[in-house]
Amino acid sequence: MPPRRVKTRTDTIAKAFGDHPGVASAVENILGGSSSQVRPGAADGGIMRMLANSDPKDVETLVEALTKMDKNTNLEGFDYTKVPVKPMSFWVVQMMHMGFVDKNGALQETYVAGSQPTFQLIIYDETGGFRVCEQPESPGLPSSNFVLRCIQRAIASPMPPLRKSLPEMLLIALKLEPHIPSLRPFLDSLPAPFSWRIETPEEAQEVADGVDTKNKAGVAQGLRTAEREKASGNAAIARKDRTKAVAHYTEAIECLVDASAQKPTDEEEKQLERLWVVCFANRAAAWLLEGPGQDAKKALDDATEAVKRDEGYAKGYYRQAKARQILQDTPAAIQILVNALRKPSLAADKGLNDTLVELFGGLPDNISELTVFCRKVFRGTPSVEGLTELRRRVEEHVKKVAGPETTVDSLILAGDMD
Repeated sequence: MPPRRVKTRTDTIAKAFGDHPGVASAVENILGGSSSQVRPGAADGGIMRMLANSDPKDVETLVEALTKMDKNTNLEGFDYTKVPVKPMSFWVVQMMHMGFVDKNGALQETYVAGSQPTFQLIIYDETGGFRVCEQPESPGLPSSNFVLRCIQRAIASPMPPLRKSLPEMLLIALKLEPHIPSLRPFLDSLPAPFSWRIETPEEAQEVADGVDTKNKAGVAQGLRTAEREKASGNAAIARKDRTKAVAHYTEAIECLVDASAQKPTDEEEKQLERLWVVCFANRAAAWLLEGPGQDAKKALDDATEAVKRDEGYAKGYYRQAKARQILQDTPAAIQILVNALRKPSLAADKGLNDTLVELFGGLPDNISELTVFCRKVFRGTPSVEGLTELRRRVEEHVKKVAGPETTVDSLILAGDMD
């Protein structure tokens, strides 16, 4: 019996990625000084695990090689009739809406004036592997030529490490039916036992229902997990454990990001937004805890995100101001609170008013210092005109210290006379 041939590293690379020299060179570089012999089965995941732990620069080299390999395939000159048909296989051609492209070329989740919808064409096989995942260069519905090119690429040059092949059945999404007249000549020219057909309305509805069910489950699960992580973060804050609090709030935020991508209802969208605001504000509070690891800059970023999403969230402004104070920028902290207290919904907020008084130095208990305080607050910058609760507090304190007939204005005037 002839000796069993030992599979070499070169064999494994060729099996997983094909024999393109650029790809082989990039992978060899990543594997570096590893043994030239590869255990059986390494091509089924071993290389991918190595890539995950490799230097990003080497991985980038590999990606560039793969991209170049993909672009160099001559789709027009390729002989599709000689590609083998994989038994018991099927592919699905689907079009996915990705959002809207605005006038500046930026992708938006929802429609804005002047924007155009943009789509992605994906072709996946019975294992769930993506053979093609491409987006037209210009927004709007893809052209028939673009759809044809994607199908040809799925056959002749699929995403690595998939290899050239044809399926027994190609199922084309119903929404692509307008392109069938342009696709038919090519599809009908492919060798048996390849076959193709358009998705039925019933199948399209079944897919939509399945996606909708998964979306609903995903949103509900995301909300539950985020609530649980938020509660764990709150408990860590109570223990003054900054590291765990930040980790829990970060996990909660990531769950909310995932849930928001799964088409929540309007009511779920409101729940996601409320929880998102609280998690950002609470993570800011974690960054503000005293001790090693305090990071006022990160706290400021998180608090700013919270008030950007909810302009009426008082704790967001409070934590913005505290962060500015720690960063030794008291004027900016005062301005943040003044701006917040001008909002009708926050004008009487006790915490914001308390913090503003504190930033001004606190209410003095003797007349001379109180006069200086009133002049600084009501004659200085920023202007506090219109902050009725602040004015009421100071007026009340002035009467307590200087007498029931004294007002802020009369105290300031008397000081000016001196």
